[in-house]
Amino acid sequence: MVPAGEYRIGTLSLRSHVTLHLENGALLKGSPDIADYPPVAGGFTDAVGQSRNRCLIYAKDTVGTVISGPGCIDGNGSAFGYEEDGRPFMVRFINCQDVQVTGITLKDSPGWVSHYLGCENVLIHGVTIRSRTNGNNDGIDVDSCRRVRISDCDLDTGDDAICIKATRATPSEDIIVTGCRICSTWGALKLGTESAGDFRNILFSNIVIRNTEGGGIKLISMDGCRMENVVADNIIMDNVSGPIFIRLGARLRRYFEDEPEREVGIARGIELRNIRIRVWEEGYPLYGKLLRKAGVIVTGVPGHPVEDVLMDNVRIEFPGGEAASNAPVPEQETEYPEFPSFHPLPSWALFLRHARGLVFRRCRFTTREADARPPVYLEDVSDCLFDDVTANGIPLKNS
Repeated sequence: MVPAGEYRIGTLSLRSHVTLHLENGALLKGSPDIADYPPVAGGFTDAVGQSRNRCLIYAKDTVGTVISGPGCIDGNGSAFGYEEDGRPFMVRFINCQDVQVTGITLKDSPGWVSHYLGCENVLIHGVTIRSRTNGNNDGIDVDSCRRVRISDCDLDTGDDAICIKATRATPSEDIIVTGCRICSTWGALKLGTESAGDFRNILFSNIVIRNTEGGGIKLISMDGCRMENVVADNIIMDNVSGPIFIRLGARLRRYFEDEPEREVGIARGIELRNIRIRVWEEGYPLYGKLLRKAGVIVTGVPGHPVEDVLMDNVRIEFPGGEAASNAPVPEQETEYPEFPSFHPLPSWALFLRHARGLVFRRCRFTTREADARPPVYLEDVSDCLFDDVTANGIPLKNS
């Protein structure tokens, strides 16, 4: 029990059947000295090449560990440089069962705010996150975990707000994310890019996303995983760039030395239902060019299509205002997957490539300004159905 007051701490290890409860007005603040964060077991190198083996709050191989209460944990992230190797996470649970993190406020992490690796039966409920003080300030990273529920959280983050990963060659599965409010500098709901293990049986529902760059829903398999049975339902996105990005790639990175090599994975069985989106748009400087970020992108790689995708009752308002573009869109099979690197796109609504079995039903796509590009671009696509779909009021026809 932590009473009201401010307390400076270094790494704090939690044990089985222990509840760390912060009362109203209690503040645990991370030390600015990295020496107060000794390396812990379970370290790895992440997708951007940085070492991850230090943290503020830590639990490994525990059962029934809980963090709760209306108090606050402050990671003191501004004390650590973005390029500082090993800058700590705030909260890490590794190989834990029956984890609960409820009611707490987490703020200003040096790195990822919270990371759950190889855990089972996890409840994250009513958590508030405010963390934009450093780069890679992911909010909630669920990594090779089973049976996870994230509910009624309020997140404002400097990187992916909720990211489901698989750095191990074991799956992230049976995961529910519901009732959350999200705002992010770069990405709201994401699967990947770390994807050495599979993703399956994942549900996002009843979520409001506002004022978010870098993508609303990003479903990515780059390292050989099978991504199957993913549903997003009843989502509102207001002022969000790059609204939907589904990517099957061929980077095939291994995150631990003992992981097996894998072939290109699978992305299929994806349903996006009852979604309303207003796309926010500004030019974005990438590789020395000012690029536009709008557009729904669904793309595999040659010989490995994205399969069985349904978009039903989806309404998206795009900014428009672009000139026609005949520039080739690079494949980027092994590059870090971010949708701005595919731009400029040749279409303003849907860019569909290397895909099979796509169904668009009861969809409405509009632009705020006239756009010289066509609404849809298809390349190496088979079995694509448009059923009651319009682009600026004009029905899209099946070819």
